[in-house]
Amino acid sequence: MAKWGTGKIVGVTFLCIFVLFIFCVGCFFIGLFSGSFGRTSYTLGESVYEIRLEGVISADKYSGLFGGGTVTPEEIISQLDEAGKNPNVKAILLRVNSPGGSPAASQEIYEEIKKMEKPVVVSVSDTCASGAYYIASAADKIIANRSSSVGSIGVIMQIPNYEDLYEKLGLKYTTIKQGKYKDVGSPDRPITKEEMKLLETQLKEIYRQFISDVAEARSMDVSEVEELATGWVFLGTEALELGLIDGIGNYKDAINIAAELGGIKGEPIVIRQKISYSILDLILGYYLNSVIGKIF
Repeated sequence: MAKWGTGKIVGVTFLCIFVLFIFCVGCFFIGLFSGSFGRTSYTLGESVYEIRLEGVISADKYSGLFGGGTVTPEEIISQLDEAGKNPNVKAILLRVNSPGGSPAASQEIYEEIKKMEKPVVVSVSDTCASGAYYIASAADKIIANRSSSVGSIGVIMQIPNYEDLYEKLGLKYTTIKQGKYKDVGSPDRPITKEEMKLLETQLKEIYRQFISDVAEARSMDVSEVEELATGWVFLGTEALELGLIDGIGNYKDAINIAAELGGIKGEPIVIRQKISYSILDLILGYYLNSVIGKIF
């Protein structure tokens, strides 16, 4: 069998590098002349910037790998920032399909939407519940389908207790702590009455903040929101009657409303952020989904 010489190996290596270089340059110019470069699509016309809020709202970007998508405040806020800085963007469309999530993460996005000087319109797909509705309430308009699930104003905390299971399996925990409440919520023991009272106090405060912020954003009396804050989700038609949304319509209707609020004449141009992932994201995401995901 013939063997390759050093010169041939070096030649093939340089050829591969040259082909890769040409490919990269080509991608650069394709992106430049097609109107998109980097992470955001830019246009020469007046546009509506679309942001997708889909999945559980969490500060942890990997928390939804086993149970669906996850959206983080950083992802949404970065897009809001880009939309605000782009002079061609006249309005923002927030497309929502989320059951809610972390109160703190939801509040971060809520506060950022309140700061936006450009009109923000929410288009509800299937679900806009709990923390997702918290966020949506800060928008100028909320548009949902007739059968969309909207609302679920309320908060919840669940603490599992595996004490009996551990006993059957012969498992015992030894807890070494500094700080009286450091192990609150530990699954190896029941929660105490004192701990329950403290947690309920915190939960009531978060619940109060939720109601107060929705009332302010929706120009409703606090008492009105309190009556609706049962954790129940309403159909789009019911939500409209209760003042939780502003109209019934689909995705296209919401785009047109956003364009109108932004003063755009004619057919609006819709642009979106181009999502990019690092090598670490791709490797970790593949590993967790393909390997660990098969275990649980």
